Amino acid sequence: MFSRDSRAETRADTSRQTTTVTAPPRFSGPIGVVSNNNSAPGYSAVSPDRPTSILGPDISIFGEQLILKTKGSLLIQGHIEGDVHGESVTVDNGAHVKGVITARTIAIQGGVKGQLKGSNVILHEHSVVDADIVQERLMVAEGAQFEGSVKKAKDASEVTPDLS
Repeated sequence: MFSRDSRAETRADTSRQTTTVTAPPRFSGPIGVVSNNNSAPGYSAVSPDRPTSILGPDISIFGEQLILKTKGSLLIQGHIEGDVHGESVTVDNGAHVKGVITARTIAIQGGVKGQLKGSNVILHEHSVVDADIVQERLMVAEGAQFEGSVKKAKDASEVTPDLS
């Protein structure tokens, strides 16, 4: 089958090949919104150099006048009572937020009670939202449950998160 010489040549050939390893893509936006150049028009992705912070399903945060801030993306899988500010905030399926969420992009797959203030607000299929929404662009999937009011932002300052 192989002689000693042919195996040596094969090894020599493979040792000359250079392999470029690229880092795996990082989550840089809400679940359901693609963050490459083929993304939906009008939805801007968060900078790829800012990874997603994740509050896992075992985390519950409660507090008076509590404000969570992130300059990147935040994926909420647990329960929060308080306000959330970020570039991109996703409330995952099974998660719940009671308070005000202010972000450039907000994606809801779980439950929210309070207010949503975002440039792009997405209510996914299984979301349950009892909130007043101030937005520049709203997308509501079939099957989403929504109760509250919707208002178009008069200017960008109404939906700009406080990230200072």
